[in-house]
Amino acid sequence: MNEMQHEMSVLDFLEQNSLTCRGLTPVQLERLRNQPVRGVTADSRKVEPGHVFLALRGTSTDGHDFLTLAREMGAALALVDHLVEGVDLPQLVVDEPRDLWAPLLSSFFGHPEHGLSFVGITGTNGKTTTTTLLFSVFERLGFTPGLIGTIAYRYRDRVEPSNFTSPDPEILYPLLARMKSAGVDTVLMEVSSHALAQKRVQGIRFSAAVLTNLTQDHLDFHGTMKEYAAAKSLLFSEHLTPGAKIVAWTGNPHLREIIHPKFPVLGYDADPGPGTDVYVTNLVHSIDGLRFLAHTPGGSVAVSSPLIGSHNVQNLLAALAVVYALDLPLPAAAEALAGVTVPGRLARVFLPETRAPQTGEGGGPRRVSAGDVPVFVDYAHTPDALDRAQSALRPLTRGRLITIFGCGGDRDRTKRPLMGRSVEQFSDLAVVTSDNPRTEAPGAIIDMILSGMGPERIPAGDLATAARGILVEPDRAAAIAAAIAAAGPGDTVLIAGKGHEDYQIIGTIKHHFDDHEHAVAALKRRSPPVPSSKE
Repeated sequence: MNEMQHEMSVLDFLEQNSLTCRGLTPVQLERLRNQPVRGVTADSRKVEPGHVFLALRGTSTDGHDFLTLAREMGAALALVDHLVEGVDLPQLVVDEPRDLWAPLLSSFFGHPEHGLSFVGITGTNGKTTTTTLLFSVFERLGFTPGLIGTIAYRYRDRVEPSNFTSPDPEILYPLLARMKSAGVDTVLMEVSSHALAQKRVQGIRFSAAVLTNLTQDHLDFHGTMKEYAAAKSLLFSEHLTPGAKIVAWTGNPHLREIIHPKFPVLGYDADPGPGTDVYVTNLVHSIDGLRFLAHTPGGSVAVSSPLIGSHNVQNLLAALAVVYALDLPLPAAAEALAGVTVPGRLARVFLPETRAPQTGEGGGPRRVSAGDVPVFVDYAHTPDALDRAQSALRPLTRGRLITIFGCGGDRDRTKRPLMGRSVEQFSDLAVVTSDNPRTEAPGAIIDMILSGMGPERIPAGDLATAARGILVEPDRAAAIAAAIAAAGPGDTVLIAGKGHEDYQIIGTIKHHFDDHEHAVAALKRRSPPVPSSKE
């Protein structure tokens, strides 16, 4: 925490945040009165001299077990929910340390959220695409937006790596301080169910909030779909400003389970219907993108986008609904949407350097993939997202749809057979491989996937000629290479699960692995060289 340097003492910092130091000895109070506060953390490994340490209870660890380490690292004080005997560290007992995590970080960094406008997007799928679309729209409309999401944190010309969809307060508040210092006025934020349940966004108030959908995911954390929905509902019950605008997909069967009926909702869906205020007509799907006429209560606007698939129609409508709800100009927003692509979200893999330039509709060079076999990389890692990605490509595929996928280890196991069933239903050829196995055996994960699929196993040598079947290849690089090598005219290849990620987690170690890079390498092996300009 180098962004702020405080002259305030730990004692004054606590009193400023309405924490009374009951139970501390006179010696401890004097020590805290003379110790400048240097940071706030819930990670004992990150403690530095002068830090306030919060002992949080997690799913697998308890911060109270690390008080001795925190003391050795130089903690000035620990906030605990019970006194831990035998530790030479001042301990302030509070009802729930987690409730203070975000407020204390906000205070330490000077409440950077004050004066910023927040737009939050939650839902199982669509968060990243919708925030990315809105970032471009707000830039076009003259705002200075910041983006906080799964792929990266963006503001001005800065791009910072993201490790969480919604960062914890120790990342969030210094990030907001940097954004505010850079002149950001509006923050577009993906809000995950984990962040809401773990109170990472405590204190943030959103002037607009979007609910995309709710399908099975994160049951390893939430336990049940009911608890998952309850976590999502916190965005709408506890984190909105007075008069905030709520936008939601009306096809979501959980909509009023998550958003209380007393709250008015601006509804969107591809088709008009009850409660749908934003919808489309004249919809055209192609391998190059989407075209449609979007209708809102404030008028209609033509939309053209390089994104493909029905799910991206919904994402585009969500963005336009926010624009309308905030009384911003729709035509300028539509212009901004025309140029937006999203890394790792049905992102087509091109090899412009391996083919002679061809002329596109605009008269410029048209990028083509080797042999004109379309290869797409997508982040789909839930049954619903996998359904959507395949459904987008299926009608655009004349030949076989070949899908490479796996499931993450140490995560919701119940979705594994469902994902296998999805690929068997929508694709002609399934290549079952590893995703991020983490501490699980890759073979055990694959067996759970296969339990949802039929018996049609095929060897790698038959992949080029088989009409249907399942290839098991635990090595993800080999799986990608085999699928692309076997693709023929009219076939489409989908590499699902990792999207923008450039790593694979095996055990507890991150290894560099980028689906796009492996796809490019495989395409190069099947691509003829570019003819010399002298020939």
